[in-house]
Amino acid sequence: MDTKLLVSTLGVWTGGRGSLRHKLTGALMDGVRRGGLAPGVRLPSERALAKALKISRTTVVAAYDTLREAGWFESRHGSGTWVRAGSQAVAMARNAARTAALPASPVLGLIVSPDTDDVVDFGLGSPLALTDLDDDLFVLPKDEYAALIHERFHYPLGLPLLRQAIADRYSREGLDTRADQVLVTNGAQHAVALSTALYVQRGDAALVEDPTYFGALDALRTAGARLSTVPVSDGGVVPAALRDRIAATAARLVYLTPSCQNPTGAVMAAAARKEIARIAAETGTPMIDDRTMADLVLEGSPPPPLASSAPHAPILTIGSLSKLIGPSLRAGWLRAPAPLVQRLARVKTAMDLGSPLVTQAIAARLIRVIDEARTLRQRQLRPRRDRLASLLKTHLPEWRFARPAGGLFLWVRLPSGDAREFAQVALRHGVVIVPGPNMSADEQHARFIRLTFLWDTNTLATGVARLATAWRYYRSLTPRAAEPAVRL
Repeated sequence: MDTKLLVSTLGVWTGGRGSLRHKLTGALMDGVRRGGLAPGVRLPSERALAKALKISRTTVVAAYDTLREAGWFESRHGSGTWVRAGSQAVAMARNAARTAALPASPVLGLIVSPDTDDVVDFGLGSPLALTDLDDDLFVLPKDEYAALIHERFHYPLGLPLLRQAIADRYSREGLDTRADQVLVTNGAQHAVALSTALYVQRGDAALVEDPTYFGALDALRTAGARLSTVPVSDGGVVPAALRDRIAATAARLVYLTPSCQNPTGAVMAAAARKEIARIAAETGTPMIDDRTMADLVLEGSPPPPLASSAPHAPILTIGSLSKLIGPSLRAGWLRAPAPLVQRLARVKTAMDLGSPLVTQAIAARLIRVIDEARTLRQRQLRPRRDRLASLLKTHLPEWRFARPAGGLFLWVRLPSGDAREFAQVALRHGVVIVPGPNMSADEQHARFIRLTFLWDTNTLATGVARLATAWRYYRSLTPRAAEPAVRL
């Protein structure tokens, strides 16, 4: 097994009580139970895993020895350590073995358990629910609720009331939309997965930004796509570069986040948006415009969707209420030309017969107050963004970042080292961070980390103080003299 894959499988493993040896042993056992370490898998050497986790080789040796003695692992002369194929591990992993064959998911690897003790999660990407909206918006009238729970039709394309509300919203924003051009999904990630299932077969080329949202990478890799990249500049993707890459790769699908790009926060200019829409129309290349973060612009109003400049082009405009209103509201949607919506609906119906109707009815009410919710989020997030930036400049002045125009994150460049290694050190100091390679199809950006500014002032201060301590320790392990010069 590749060392990076094992590190991803372990996820957030250093929380809780006990020694590092005890916690690593438990994490490896959990990896077998979940199927990430299937029977017959060869493990990295003790030295390689210790280097990746930035812990002593003695700790890894002790964990491996404990699991050998317990019958979970076995040694084979001259070929290292393996997950034992004839032990209790087989029974525990049998049902998860097929899952283990899927690509490693950074999304799962970065989820922090609610039971994890005293960890500041700078990898968090979901804001807490807005509490200043009218409570009545979240409660359906009794007669409407009763009608929905007794409804016998599943509405696979979505509740008509919600589809019309979404269509009306887009029309007011300058993208003329009818209800038959809207498909309701269980969040934006579901919409990305449906789009991928429609257009991508195993071996097909897909084009993504670099860096980009790792959930989209998960969906495309699971579909078997061959991923190619186009770089993200300060203003997002450059249209000419995108056109060249489409021609060079014969991409079947393009995934873009032009509004509050994840992770950089870049907002694409109007002229670039029009040119990219023209590319979609001229080449017929399907493009996902993921606007999950669009309502999180921190200055002014969100720019219009890409499809505003080419409403009949194969542009799939994805939206969601989860980032704006709250993570438990799993209501998303996809806007596209009506024939595409019908094709997507057939794919969706094969996976589920319809999204929860009560959730959809509440979402239809909340769409009416998007402007109010956006203002509330701006008031909440702007000072937190500025607070995190100030703390980093004070405590880690050698770290570099640009002030994002929107979104939830700072995209930070380290002056040296490897972000994946530093992430392991940060974990042991009580901080979760997202290494840059997790946001890259080519595993580039080894000197970058993504930090959320969602937390309150005190939590941000605690987290940065821990990061500063972790950075000093990490630098003591990797002397500057041993590292090549890096052009900033």
